[in-house]
Amino acid sequence: MEKIECKACSATVDKSLEFCSSCGEWLGLSINDLENVNVNQKEPGGRRTRIPQLKCSSCSVMNIPSLKNCKECGQLLVKPLSSYGATAIPSRKEVPGIRAVFFLAIIIPLIAAASYYYNQNIAEEVIENIQVVEQATTTSTSTTIQSLLQLQYPFSCSASSSLGEGWSCEKIYDDEPSSWQDNSLECADATLEFTFSKDVYFQFLTYENIQDTKSYKRNFKPRDILITSEEEDFSIEYELENQNNSSQWIDLNTTSSVITIQILSAYPGEEVSGAEPFPECAIQEITFYGRG
Repeated sequence: MEKIECKACSATVDKSLEFCSSCGEWLGLSINDLENVNVNQKEPGGRRTRIPQLKCSSCSVMNIPSLKNCKECGQLLVKPLSSYGATAIPSRKEVPGIRAVFFLAIIIPLIAAASYYYNQNIAEEVIENIQVVEQATTTSTSTTIQSLLQLQYPFSCSASSSLGEGWSCEKIYDDEPSSWQDNSLECADATLEFTFSKDVYFQFLTYENIQDTKSYKRNFKPRDILITSEEEDFSIEYELENQNNSSQWIDLNTTSSVITIQILSAYPGEEVSGAEPFPECAIQEITFYGRG
């Protein structure tokens, strides 16, 4: 079969064709030339040689490939990729990416579920660890608070004697300028007992005489005192100063819930501006400091 070369794409095609089978361009053959072609001539395989036709997507009329627009309705003709020498688009079964898409569609949810389960378990462990740390911090803070030196107030007290309700032993730790006074016994055999709600490590106490100068001079004041606690081997004998200018500090270093102060001797009262001394023993303030 005689071949010719397409002037547009240089493809070698059968001379019997009017349009190039590669690019669709007109080959320049006349109708008469086509009539002279043996219509019975067949290609190998027994098929007749036919010019490819384009079907209009709008009106379905068949058009020759050289036309850009449908001869019937004028719709733009879309040529198949094979007209330009391109290979056909593979089917869905032939595309490897489809298998990857299905694989990812299955594996991604599985990974997400495993990640969620793992994160949930990790979150629970983290919360438990945080709770342990918070508990340890709370315990440490509580221990620190308990170890701080603090003012310790008695829960109750008792005295061997009192001048009256206005001079009871509670006046010794009320942070007021009031005072305890015995029942005109000049401090003889006077005993004060202070009870606390729990055991306390007492580090020291401070003692104050009456601040009012006239009352301070006219009243009897403790001189030698004996301090004891619930610890059997603990006792302190201490001599107080005869002054009301400042607090007097006495180290204790004992653990107990009861502190007892016994007055062993006293400074006598004095006459002030012709006024006779008072027979009452007086203490204005005793403050306890310790660690709970």
